Amino acid sequence: MSSECGSGSCETQGSTSEQAQCGKCPCGTSGCSGDPMDCAIGMWTCSFFEAMKQAQVELLKPKIQKAWGSKMDKAAEAVLEAMGVQWQSMVAQGQAKAELKEKLAALWKESR
Repeated sequence: MSSECGSGSCETQGSTSEQAQCGKCPCGTSGCSGDPMDCAIGMWTCSFFEAMKQAQVELLKPKIQKAWGSKMDKAAEAVLEAMGVQWQSMVAQGQAKAELKEKLAALWKESR
């Protein structure tokens, strides 16, 4: 179970009858064999690893900001600028495709 949790695949999901039938735990582990206690242990294990990851992220964020904050701000601006250009290009492509679709539809609707 811990190898699945360590890989980040333990996302708590709603229990369904399908999961109960195949013996899978709500957190996605398959080693429970339908035993609710095994399933509970698996979910607690998954929760532990998720909480550990969240605590690590919370600790690292301010340290990363302090060490590389100004460079990351500049990188974020560069990414935002480039993605803005890319987004506008995608919008233009979408509009061109829509216009072509309308023109072709009108063409095919014309009587001979």
